[in-house]
Amino acid sequence: MGPVPTTPEPEVRPWTWGWLVACLVARGVLATAVCLGLWGALPAVLGWSPTTVSSGSMLPRLHVGDVAVSRPLHGAAPTLGSVLLFDDPDHPDRLRLHRFVRVDDEGRLVTRGDANPGDDSSPVTLAAVRGVGTLRVPWVGLPVVWFRERAWLPLGLAALALAGLTAVAAQGRRFGAAPPGPPDDDPSDDRPGTPNGVDPADPDPRPAAARPPGPGGAVLRPAGALAVAGLLLGLAAVPAGAVFTGTTANAGNRLAASTYFRCASAVTATSPSLWFRMDETSSTTTVALDSSAAARNGVYGAAGKTSTTDRACPRDTGRAMVFDGSSGYLSSAALSGAAPNTFTVGIWFRTTTARGGKLIGLGNAQTGASGIYDRHLYLTDAGRVVFGVYNGAVRTVTSPAAYRDGGWHQAVATLSSAGMRLYLDGELVASDTATTTAEAVSGGYLRIGFDNLDGWPSTPTSRYFAGTLDEATFSTTALTAAQVAAQHEAGT
Repeated sequence: MGPVPTTPEPEVRPWTWGWLVACLVARGVLATAVCLGLWGALPAVLGWSPTTVSSGSMLPRLHVGDVAVSRPLHGAAPTLGSVLLFDDPDHPDRLRLHRFVRVDDEGRLVTRGDANPGDDSSPVTLAAVRGVGTLRVPWVGLPVVWFRERAWLPLGLAALALAGLTAVAAQGRRFGAAPPGPPDDDPSDDRPGTPNGVDPADPDPRPAAARPPGPGGAVLRPAGALAVAGLLLGLAAVPAGAVFTGTTANAGNRLAASTYFRCASAVTATSPSLWFRMDETSSTTTVALDSSAAARNGVYGAAGKTSTTDRACPRDTGRAMVFDGSSGYLSSAALSGAAPNTFTVGIWFRTTTARGGKLIGLGNAQTGASGIYDRHLYLTDAGRVVFGVYNGAVRTVTSPAAYRDGGWHQAVATLSSAGMRLYLDGELVASDTATTTAEAVSGGYLRIGFDNLDGWPSTPTSRYFAGTLDEATFSTTALTAAQVAAQHEAGT
């Protein structure tokens, strides 16, 4: 008996591996599209509201083309700082998604876009609120935005890309084997009544050419169709009339519930009497711009400072100022009237100095060392922050921890009928309820980065501060703990 013929293994062509990789990539992209579309659409089954973002008023937390999903409040009051979906009071046929920042005197909700410089012009009632922003699905609504804006080119390119991905994904293993060889004309394996080349044990008697493609062929085409259907389902679930008017790293895809997005917004809300942002771009300038409503510009020392882009609040525009610890300082214009017994001083700082220095406070001289000096914050050699006032005797409160680790920190101090309060990084760290007044003097200047500190506890080695300062403020009101925390949160 001669050797038994064997059937050779199908030849795998080298170039077909590229098709295999392309097929897998296409399937992955389509599967992602399906998941994103369904992720944005399925919450609607629960009564939640998927909405397409059409403007940048909530950047960088929400981008144009994102789908924001809002859950209903069911009569509950919204939390201050949450992102609300509500009927646009300025355009009755539209919706708006902005942050809830406060309640006005009439009990209405005041809102603001994170990227907008001020509050929305029209407050809204609780009845107009559709829900609170809960989930963000990135980019999946872009085709809806393109369609509404008649941006046919990107919409057409996206459609072509989707069709191409579907076509590639449908090929499967079709490219994995060489084409079939010539027909088997050997009559030795034929049996009566069976066509040549058909295995009698095969339950499907049809020739191979007449059978449907295997699992790598047309069977995969429904997968591409499912991807298209899933994506369209996700987009169809987004209300096409939703528009977000105006000019927020989103861990877990949840919308962060911060009261303010930028330090500038948080400070503006407290109406400071003086506000030096230290945004000057020149290191040699002697003019310090006051960003408060009073616009009373101050002066820098002629030397000892360097402008830097490494500012305290990364989401704000502008700069900060580095002081050398030997000659750099900033002084305000002269203040009018009696120095207040109710006030707030605040500043952001970063340093590694072991020589301490003056951060911010009042003094009776614009340049040089003041003879009267209190209502101030200063840094000890150990890096602790001291808040001090003088009312016939020196009164101070001191932070338990040191803050010379090279990172940005916010220091805020208030004096009022409630006493002395010292906040670091948004938290109350020290207080004295018995001290409610400071020295009775008139006028004076706000001194930043340098002034006299003789006679005060833990007097630092240097009167000059060595490090970076930003966002220095002085107010004739005592900020609440919530306002201080909101300012710190806006800078982190």
